[in-house]
Amino acid sequence: MTPAERASAIAFSYKNCELSAIVPSDAMVTAANGYQRGTINLSNFVETPELTARRKRCNESQLRDDRIFARSVRLIDYGWPARGGLEELKTIHRGLFVGAVAGAGKLRDDGNTACQTNGRATNQSNRNDDLPIRQHHQQQSPYFPSSLIETGAANIFSQLDGGSCFAGLDRAGFIHALASIYDELNALHPFAYGNGMVLRMFISELTHAVGWDLNWGTVTFESYRNATNLALFEHDISELERMYGSITRLANPTRIFLISGWDQGPAH
Repeated sequence: MTPAERASAIAFSYKNCELSAIVPSDAMVTAANGYQRGTINLSNFVETPELTARRKRCNESQLRDDRIFARSVRLIDYGWPARGGLEELKTIHRGLFVGAVAGAGKLRDDGNTACQTNGRATNQSNRNDDLPIRQHHQQQSPYFPSSLIETGAANIFSQLDGGSCFAGLDRAGFIHALASIYDELNALHPFAYGNGMVLRMFISELTHAVGWDLNWGTVTFESYRNATNLALFEHDISELERMYGSITRLANPTRIFLISGWDQGPAH
């Protein structure tokens, strides 16, 4: 990776972690600075959490956060096959969480019980009939029942069709379609942990492939959570549309897809 691409990878990983309330330690930040400058290679960077844990007693939660951050950067560096479908989401999930969280790359199996959002059990009624993709079977949760994840994913990705659903759309049309697909994938919720991180990484690569870039750097934890929850619980994607309207621009085909700010150097 070029220095500008490393800067983009680090910046995106910081933001992707922040939007899931994951905070790298000071040691991880120092290592990230070294990796960005090229004074630390990727292997040593990814090993930083283990090295830090050996030197001093580490809180398990902090060790997990550091591992996730390091694995995010590694996944960006290595990339993944953009094959589409649920298998691509599994690949991203495995790359982000293997060795950090149990069940990396595995679909959740919750027995179709009520899911948790922001630590609170949900009690939602059936989905509205104006939602063409989302299943209508949920009584206690806004998420697809775990038994319907594969069916739901097949429906969503069939409509997505590798990004062809965005073909011929102007900017406003693209933003509306993107918000709708993002909401559907958010409701799919295929994993027990880390769905938001996987989805932001997947959708960033997808939008770049069809000619648009997303500047996640301007999105806050609160604004993101408000937009996704409004869509999830109230079937209202207006805040998602507003968020994407503020962070979408035409893609620069000379750079990697991941981005967290427009001012990170010549790759952007």
